[in-house]
Amino acid sequence: MVNTFFKRSMPSEKPCFRFQATFENRLKSMDYNQTVLSHLQNFWKHHDIKGFTWALGRIVEELPDFQVFQVIPNHEDEPWVYVSSGIGQFLEQEFFIISPFETPEHIETLAMLASASMHYPDRFQLGKTVNIGRPWVEQSSFQHFLISLPYPYGQELEYMDNVRFFWLLPITQPERLFLNTHSVEDLETRFDELGIDYLDINRASVI
Repeated sequence: MVNTFFKRSMPSEKPCFRFQATFENRLKSMDYNQTVLSHLQNFWKHHDIKGFTWALGRIVEELPDFQVFQVIPNHEDEPWVYVSSGIGQFLEQEFFIISPFETPEHIETLAMLASASMHYPDRFQLGKTVNIGRPWVEQSSFQHFLISLPYPYGQELEYMDNVRFFWLLPITQPERLFLNTHSVEDLETRFDELGIDYLDINRASVI
């Protein structure tokens, strides 16, 4: 099933998550954010990392201390990485986006996805696809993410105690349709055989 998490409502389903922003919970959230930051700092030892909040939408009430961490590249040939921080303390997973350039779009995307995943967690598991309803970056034709293992970085980044970090890999519409009749492993095999430049915002489809 494809998810469009920018929709304002999903009346056919009932949200399964409610979070009360008590003082105690906010303290736990701040401690959790520090744990995520430390995990990222241990992985990207020589990179500057900035934290951002998002002040629009229902995430403000649901997770007032939600953050997105931005890993700043040291060299021109390195990507920018944006990592969510907040949902893992409830869902045991976080998401990250690898980007060829800096843009606040990814902060918004991660905030919206975090909110939707707390309400509809089954739709945002490993191997699912997400339709964000717009290009993932300006001038790209890709509007879908595959929730993938963090292949570019491996298990050292993936695991933080019981929390896992999953990669939001931009995919083409034909690749998304391919998953209607094939497994994620089949698509990943195509990626490996043909090779993809995941930082090319309009790369050729493997299907």
